Amino acid sequence: MDRKICIALIVFVFFLIWLYLAIYESSIEHWWSVNEVEQTTEDSVQIGVSFIKVLGGTVIFIVSAFIFYLFTGRRS
Repeated sequence: MDRKICIALIVFVFFLIWLYLAIYESSIEHWWSVNEVEQTTEDSVQIGVSFIKVLGGTVIFIVSAFIFYLFTGRRS
């Protein structure tokens, strides 16, 4: 399989795992979480997903995939 496809698939799977964990399994105290407090009242807290944090994570994964692609050169 072409190394571009392999790297893209591996990074995409890790991105989906991070996104799931960052949304559903993390609290707002975790640094890698994408959850944020949207509204608070006396008896409840509304938590939502920060699209800026999701976009930042996406950029980080794309840049890391590009760097990983550059470091995995063809062997002759």
